[in-house]
Amino acid sequence: MKRSFLHRWFIANTFLAGIFALCWLLLRSGTRPSRLAYPCLRAALSTATLAFGAPLVSASMALRGKLASKQPVVAIAATVIGLVVTFGAWGYLSRVEASRGPRLPSLQAPADYRAEVFRVSGCPKDPIGDRLPCFESMLDLMGSQGLRFYESPTTTPISGPDGVLADSDVIVIKINYQWAERGGTNVDLLQGVVRSIVDHPSGFTGEIVVCENAQFASVENSDRADNNAQDRDLSPSDVVSHFQDLGFNVSLFDWTLIRNTEVEEFSAGDLEDGYVLYPWDDQLHGAVSYPKFQTSFGTYISLRDGIWDPVTESSDREHLRFLNLPVLKSHSIYGVTANVKDYMGVVTRELGTKSHSAIRYGLLGAHLGEVGLADLNILDAIWINAHPDGGPSTDYGEATRRDELIVSIDPVAADLWAAENILIPAFEDNGYTDWPKADPKDPESDFREYLDNSAFAILAAGFDVTNDPDQIDAFNLRIPILADGFESGDTSAWSSTTP
Repeated sequence: MKRSFLHRWFIANTFLAGIFALCWLLLRSGTRPSRLAYPCLRAALSTATLAFGAPLVSASMALRGKLASKQPVVAIAATVIGLVVTFGAWGYLSRVEASRGPRLPSLQAPADYRAEVFRVSGCPKDPIGDRLPCFESMLDLMGSQGLRFYESPTTTPISGPDGVLADSDVIVIKINYQWAERGGTNVDLLQGVVRSIVDHPSGFTGEIVVCENAQFASVENSDRADNNAQDRDLSPSDVVSHFQDLGFNVSLFDWTLIRNTEVEEFSAGDLEDGYVLYPWDDQLHGAVSYPKFQTSFGTYISLRDGIWDPVTESSDREHLRFLNLPVLKSHSIYGVTANVKDYMGVVTRELGTKSHSAIRYGLLGAHLGEVGLADLNILDAIWINAHPDGGPSTDYGEATRRDELIVSIDPVAADLWAAENILIPAFEDNGYTDWPKADPKDPESDFREYLDNSAFAILAAGFDVTNDPDQIDAFNLRIPILADGFESGDTSAWSSTTP
């Protein structure tokens, strides 16, 4: 009798182990069967195989005699089904492994590399005219560590010969305007960045062009009514018109309109707007692409080669600058969208590139390896989507106000740091306890998969970035503000009240 009890106990627990293993496979792989390649899921497959395989052998031996009841038949049927599912998963795993093709090499930044991430929090809620005090405080914070915003012969805390932007540069500002309401770049931030650029101490004589590729959506002439700003009517088009009226060369360009047009480089004699397309890459599971176009002021821009002069037939890469202005948000597929993921609005997903599905394999990093890193990544965390799987679209009621900005030259380090120090705490503040796609500490999360592969591709191209938290130096500044939410230049009037 004791033996019969132990036998039943063993069989029952074996079946339970197999069932739990299969449930774990289904929950962990979700809509991503390719996750079956993960070590933890391989272990679950092994458990399921043992759980259903051993009882099947025992049951088969028992069938040598005459079955006395239907119970063994049910047990055998359940075992056979479980084993079929398990071996089916093993078979699929083998096909997944074969289909993934060659992988990008796992590279690391030099041991002495340090990534600088700058964070300003407590941003005042309202702009002051066309200025954004929070961004101006960011320039001070950057300058305190030697990263000066302005290139100028005069050295000040925010300017110097080694500054980022010269007075005659052509500056491409990439915003996120695919999504309405809080899903797009904060327009107050865009306006404040443009104001800071045109306030160049040497006098700004260059050109600014605000760009976006909304992929499958329309940017509505960058002039929709439901914008991410204190005044929701303020659109990127309004910002551009404002600075044009002040006499500055500021314009818009909608890359969405040229996403289906494949072109050659200007140097090949092709002056048409469109996308330069690279050959298919098996490692990336897609093809790299980048835009070239003529602005409304007649300037020819290649994102890779620079400013094209049709008279001298030469390119000037030195005076083309790129500022990346994304929004920190959750993402229903990739867990987190921030600096690196924002380049999905730079490349084209048309022309057979498979760009969106290839993000996880590092395609956006490969794009950056070709065109170069942004001169500054200015990550908007004023309003964020702090609901796991809730983004990237974000309506007004869904957004969480954080009043923060993050700036870095290293997009990978900034994304990793912002996810861990801003997005995940906001998830927790909103009552969430689980975010497997967005987990910055889990190398198997969707976020880390695409971020790490992007880092490998960027490193392979010769640019230093890091996905190692120990190589990140974070500099923080919290702005003292008045109780009404406005900043005051008079420090004696500051209070400790925060918004």
